[in-house]
Amino acid sequence: MPDHAPSKPGTPRRSFAAFVAEDQIAALRTAAEQMGLADVRLVPGSVAEAIRDLATRSTPDQLVVDLSGHGDPLAAIGALAEVCDAGTRVIALGDVNDVSLYRSLIRHGVQDYLLKPVSVETMRAALDVGAGTGEQPGSGPGKLIAVVGTRGGVGATAVATNLAWALADEQQMRTALVDLDLFFGSCALTLDLEMGRGFREAMENPARIDSLFIERSMVRDSERLYVLSTEEALDAPFSFNAAAIDVLLDHLRRDFQCVVIDFPRFALRKQAHVLKQPATVVMVSDGSLAGMRDTMRLDRMLKAAVPATTVCVCVNRVGVAGAGELAQADFEKGAEVKVDLRIPSDVKAFAVGSAAGRPVLQVAPRSRAAAALRMLAGRFGGPRVRTSPFPALRRLLAKVR
Repeated sequence: MPDHAPSKPGTPRRSFAAFVAEDQIAALRTAAEQMGLADVRLVPGSVAEAIRDLATRSTPDQLVVDLSGHGDPLAAIGALAEVCDAGTRVIALGDVNDVSLYRSLIRHGVQDYLLKPVSVETMRAALDVGAGTGEQPGSGPGKLIAVVGTRGGVGATAVATNLAWALADEQQMRTALVDLDLFFGSCALTLDLEMGRGFREAMENPARIDSLFIERSMVRDSERLYVLSTEEALDAPFSFNAAAIDVLLDHLRRDFQCVVIDFPRFALRKQAHVLKQPATVVMVSDGSLAGMRDTMRLDRMLKAAVPATTVCVCVNRVGVAGAGELAQADFEKGAEVKVDLRIPSDVKAFAVGSAAGRPVLQVAPRSRAAAALRMLAGRFGGPRVRTSPFPALRRLLAKVR
């Protein structure tokens, strides 16, 4: 039995093409097969081959191009825009680890920029985003993103809060942020919001959960961001109904494009089954030996409990421990995982955000931490409504002509 289920019957199959270096062909072929993509073309080459090839044929629903070694990647994307049909979603691969380049590519209409070498799991996650099934935003189940700290104090709540804010306010997606720690959760506190009412009742009696009940229980942070959080008394009696989370998430995914959960690791151990597709677990750790160990343990548990769920590993507060911090290669070897993102320690930016009761992305948008958090949000953003690919370049080229 394969680890990843292909597309469900009745789901429109998407055409897919890739023009990449030979060493990336195998990973892309496996990702395409696992996702049930149709009309797959895998061509050894670069963005230059893609431009020449696509100038004489219709472009696929999803396209992957390799920018490695290109002296002017933005110019290459501009040339690609001239031969792409409307609606094609482009993922770029490259060997330049530069946030400025990433931002420029995203602004010019590229769906995602991935640093090589790209694993099968990373490729699947990128292809899942804005999959181009022909549905309008909100017509299918919303994306489920569970953020879990491998141990206490690693900043999982800050990551969850900033991720939800970025999806709502920067990616323009209707987003729900759910804090599943009913006693010590701090998502609402981080955003300087009043606690909602009724969350505990919903967890005790799932029969009460409906769209109206959820709307009354949630607190609105902005036009697109809603928060479900509470702060129950520590001596309050609480009779948790295990079916409640399933019912709650089913309702939320019908009403929201993205549902971000701040998922306590003690709860994930027994409730991992609620991570129904499309779902991703963002595993947040620090660079310590204990963080490495617990990342390995949680990853193994998730692979056994929900093998189809994508796992994204983030090492947070990089640099704060100095000499006591493991190098990335040592962390990956010990935890037996690939680190997808490293978020640098930025004490000043987070202090400003904490004092203002706002996300770092809002109060310190140019900080190093904000840049990394924005890259994380970019993995889940979209689909965006566009009349053609590369809109910024289209306008620029129109002016030149």
